[in-house]
Amino acid sequence: MTRRSFLATGAAPAVLRASPAPNVILVITDDQGWWDVGIHGNPHIETPAMDRIAREGVRFTRFYCSPVCTPTRASLLTGRHYQRTGAIDTYKGRDTLAAGEITLAEVFRARGYRTACIGKWHLGRYMKYHPNERGFEHFFGFWQYGFINRYDDSDELWHDKRRVITTGYVTDVLTDQALAWIEQNRSKPFFLYLSYNAPHSPYLVPDSYIARYLKKGLPLQEARIYGMITCIDDNLRRLLEALERWQLAQTTLLIFMSDNGGVSRFYSCGLRSGKGSVYEGGIRVPFFARWPGQVPAGAVVDTPVQHVDVFPTLCELIGAPLPGDRKLDGRSFLLHLRRAEGPGLHEHLFHQWNRVRPLLGPPEDPSEAPLDERKAFRPNWAVHDARGFKLHATGELFDLNRDPGEQHDVAKTYPEVASRLRARFEEFFRDVTAGQQYRRVPIEVGREDENPVELDIAWSEQVGKKLRHFNRRYHRDTIEDWSEPGDFLRWRIEAVNSGRYEVVLEYGCAPAEAGSRYAITAGRARLESVVKPTAGDMVFEPFSAGVLSLEKGETLLEIRPLELRSRRLMTLHRVWLRRLA
Repeated sequence: MTRRSFLATGAAPAVLRASPAPNVILVITDDQGWWDVGIHGNPHIETPAMDRIAREGVRFTRFYCSPVCTPTRASLLTGRHYQRTGAIDTYKGRDTLAAGEITLAEVFRARGYRTACIGKWHLGRYMKYHPNERGFEHFFGFWQYGFINRYDDSDELWHDKRRVITTGYVTDVLTDQALAWIEQNRSKPFFLYLSYNAPHSPYLVPDSYIARYLKKGLPLQEARIYGMITCIDDNLRRLLEALERWQLAQTTLLIFMSDNGGVSRFYSCGLRSGKGSVYEGGIRVPFFARWPGQVPAGAVVDTPVQHVDVFPTLCELIGAPLPGDRKLDGRSFLLHLRRAEGPGLHEHLFHQWNRVRPLLGPPEDPSEAPLDERKAFRPNWAVHDARGFKLHATGELFDLNRDPGEQHDVAKTYPEVASRLRARFEEFFRDVTAGQQYRRVPIEVGREDENPVELDIAWSEQVGKKLRHFNRRYHRDTIEDWSEPGDFLRWRIEAVNSGRYEVVLEYGCAPAEAGSRYAITAGRARLESVVKPTAGDMVFEPFSAGVLSLEKGETLLEIRPLELRSRRLMTLHRVWLRRLA
């Protein structure tokens, strides 16, 4: 079954009329650890709404995600290990869910559901990968990057494909939008993906929340993180109250979870490490499911479950067929939801993440890799079996049943277990990475809904001796040290339409260093321009470099120095291509 035929045959309004399926609200927070809820034993944090969802529903004690957010979101929405999906990292173009993947939103929409994504997306920087193109009829939030910089009165949010300006604290704003959308669509079955960006950095929250935890003796940063989580909790209380007010509680499955291990350090419930790690503190997250009258209240499930299992579970819940043209890694745990018991789902659970590309081990010659890849060569994987043994890339072996905090290495006691698990992980890794190239996808230019289009400098490849990308929280990223004549930048682009494209560069150049010449090429097209002065190296202004005539299709766009009149060419901040009428 192809992607097209799956989506075409998935619609079954007759099934919905005969046996109404529930509404589904999937709430996911960003960087909230397993230990960042009161019901898991944290005596310091205040999360009454989260605790209520757990008490009135089913609580999974061993639910696993990827160590960082984009891989988790890719697996959550597709039912496939992220290594298969293209969304392998959190930035530099590697946070893009391949266009051919089928998302939960597409499944729900094919079954007659209204669909909305509110909050963080982080599965594609460009319009081709926008939530509205991935099955979500409605979108409100941010989608181009992994976080925003302004949590109050933000100007970084979007309504569908239009940028908007908001007032208020972002968690409140997102909840306002979620409640408004539910109220508007409550007469029809709906799927809401409510993706809060807290408690991800920057750690910003109204002062009253911070003061609450400073009084408890928490350090300032920890008080900020806890305050952000309690603010989410207050908004979840608003959501619960609204579901009761609109008489939707009994017809709505509400899922609460986080996307990876925690960033708080004040209390860890004895789990080791945090976000980015494959120790338990980096991959184990809270997961609660509430559906009054349909799932047993207060039930606890200790069976290990993971993010890839959510897709097939929700498909079974609403009677949707599973895609037949691709391998799904998840297995439905609907039985565990309904009865709070059931057989184990997986003989093994696999955990892995590295910057740049998935790695089993270091390459034979790291010096041949691009600079941004060399520091990623640190194996970061683990596998554990149904018996509770967990092996790490370091060779450490832990018995999670006796040692959930992973403090006592038993590899020497059980060498045959370690050997077996390593072989099983290697088999898994070969499978999920087979045929994958892990290149940045080309940037589409000339789209009607994205013109001009920014060629994100983080998506560029810096070629040469000194040229570097400096990460300054996305909005102030720069390309610097452009001092070698042979150093250049290049992007993979794809012209959706042939035609004339104006190229605009936004850069900084001190007056004494202006006058250098550079060329921009794309296929057979070429233009030359001169660097103009700005008020300083880090003071950026936009300048039109000229016009390129692009042919339809994929090519490389490159910027190269022709003549350096001073120490460096420029400090590049942004690049745009605008298709001319």
